[in-house]
Amino acid sequence: MSSLGAVPRRQLGLSDLWVSPVALGCWPLAGITSILDSERECIDTIHAAIDVGINFFDTAYSYGYDGQSDRLLREALGGRREQVIIASKVGMHWSPKRERVLDASPATLLAHAEQVLRRLQVDTVDIMYLHAPDGTTPIEVSAAAIAQIVEKGWARYAAVSNVDADQAARFHAVCPVIAVQPYFNMLQQESVANLRDFCRRQSISIAGYWVLMKGLLAGHLQRDHQFHPADSRLKYEIFRGEAWQRNQDFVDNLRQLATRIGCTVSQLVIAWTLAQPDITVALCGAKHPSQIRDNAGGMLIQLDGPTLAEIDGYIARRGSSV
Repeated sequence: MSSLGAVPRRQLGLSDLWVSPVALGCWPLAGITSILDSERECIDTIHAAIDVGINFFDTAYSYGYDGQSDRLLREALGGRREQVIIASKVGMHWSPKRERVLDASPATLLAHAEQVLRRLQVDTVDIMYLHAPDGTTPIEVSAAAIAQIVEKGWARYAAVSNVDADQAARFHAVCPVIAVQPYFNMLQQESVANLRDFCRRQSISIAGYWVLMKGLLAGHLQRDHQFHPADSRLKYEIFRGEAWQRNQDFVDNLRQLATRIGCTVSQLVIAWTLAQPDITVALCGAKHPSQIRDNAGGMLIQLDGPTLAEIDGYIARRGSSV
């Protein structure tokens, strides 16, 4: 039993994997787009996630210039590996100049998968995603490579990320998947709208990332927040100028509603996300134990119809353009 009490589980696709509705997205542990306070705190965050009932961890070959996310997961899990479900992603890495490279060729996917297992010091992961199509390799060819990874026993199931419905269908025809992973949040719903019908027909789960919109929808960033110069969020328009003020107006509405129903903004946003049709999992990044404990509380909140309608009204007034 977790410190939150009985935590619900949701089935991924038609697999035998039953996961917590909130997963720990391990991207913040990579230390690439945000400053890490300490590796110890990252490890404590992983422990805290398990302690509050989160059993689903999402990492990737590219989470860290030298595999930092995988290394921290390995150190943190220790004897707790059997308590968790691990998903990883292959097909993205960093150049010597630390520029992002997409490479979905079979040789690269297999090499990345082998390296992921070596970093984690495991024989298999539960799920292996294609991180993203690379625009050059036919997606059917990439799918065949992910299928080979499953056939080798390096992963129990396959999945695919950052695809539209047509790409997902072509991938699935070659390599059946149990999940797709698009971005999804209150202000960015279009990717799931595109995938929804396909996933319903094929009984495929949707695990959404950017649920808290890189921290914007967590409610902790005040209007006068000063970002660290190295914080990569500054490259996004939503964190600057007029868009920033509009987004703060939107979050102010969420703050008032969260106060009224007795939860945090993060928990309100996560509960709304998990109430959306076809969303199985909300991927939430964290690098401090307090963050993941807060996020986990969103799994236990059931929003009623009037509250969901009120939030949808806020969204409609804000508009979908970010």
